[in-house]
Amino acid sequence: MDTKSRILETALALYNEQGIQSVTSRHIAAEMGISPGNLHYHFRHTDDIIVALYEALSAQMDALVLEMERIENARPEALLDFAEHTFPVVFKYRFIFLHFPEIGLRVPSVKKQYTELVKRREKEFLSFFRAWQEKGIFRKDVPPQILQTLVTQIFLAGDYWLSHNELTARLKGKEAARAYRQVFAGLFWPYLTEKGRKKFSM
Repeated sequence: MDTKSRILETALALYNEQGIQSVTSRHIAAEMGISPGNLHYHFRHTDDIIVALYEALSAQMDALVLEMERIENARPEALLDFAEHTFPVVFKYRFIFLHFPEIGLRVPSVKKQYTELVKRREKEFLSFFRAWQEKGIFRKDVPPQILQTLVTQIFLAGDYWLSHNELTARLKGKEAARAYRQVFAGLFWPYLTEKGRKKFSM
């Protein structure tokens, strides 16, 4: 593994353990056994590391969405599978989700990227919902503005479930992934037709 990759791996572990306020470039360098100058050769500022980690998270999420797009015609329950498959990625980069408002204020470029991501994801999810309405999986009597609200709920659940879990049940591993999936199942259930409910695996 090259030095840049090692910096990102080490920073991710420290941010997950300690948060972003108490971890500096000197802490990361010391943990790696390299000089701060060596670290700054690859990342001029600590916030550049956060940006790189956020971009890595986004890339992994994009790959999962592409996979969901590939299978959505065959398996409408792909939304739940998608939620469950994203959980390991969410947990891997959990410091971002646990400190996201703070990161958005501290690193404006991350906030900008997230805003653009939301707009892109909204179109993707609404496309799925409309297709499933046509197939009789989602109810056709649900107006567009309510489907838009569902998209917002998906973001709220995805972005803040970890914080809620951290303050309440504190589930780990597969148990946490199952609970995460159930949250999304609860979001989708009211919009499903009888046909859709038979195909959805709770």
